[in-house]
Amino acid sequence: MMTRLATHLTALAAVTATALLAIGCAAGPEDDTNPDEMPTVVDDTISTESGSCSCPTGMINEDGLCYTPCAGGYKGVGPVCWQTCASDFTDTGAFCHRDSKVIKANTSSCPWYNKCGLGSSCSKCPSGYSNDGCTCRRDAYIYAKKTYGRGAGVVPVCTTN
Repeated sequence: MMTRLATHLTALAAVTATALLAIGCAAGPEDDTNPDEMPTVVDDTISTESGSCSCPTGMINEDGLCYTPCAGGYKGVGPVCWQTCASDFTDTGAFCHRDSKVIKANTSSCPWYNKCGLGSSCSKCPSGYSNDGCTCRRDAYIYAKKTYGRGAGVVPVCTTN
């Protein structure tokens, strides 16, 4: 399993390096007199002392390529838009999960001889919880995030000074 993971990570690193080399403008022109110059990204524009690269209108720069922005409620990761998790869920990559939770039920209207309200409806729980008498339970829940493709990124348009 670890060997397969290492192989996939090595392949991902090679693809990422190739994509960054394909952009070209991030490292400046080939006759750059300052090879130690680092590019900067500000407001979807990649700039160096020798020029800048920007995305076409309506596109945003993400990791050196231009993509169409994702719809509301989605976050872009390369060519894929991933659904964002609901506020009470934890994002675990391709899934959203919520842990189980048990809280004390409101038994204030239950009689002294049936303090947990077993067999009656005097025990109350908040919405979204199952009533177990003295306790209220919300089960763990996991769901896969919805996704959609937004196409391959395009290389930014570069100009030189």
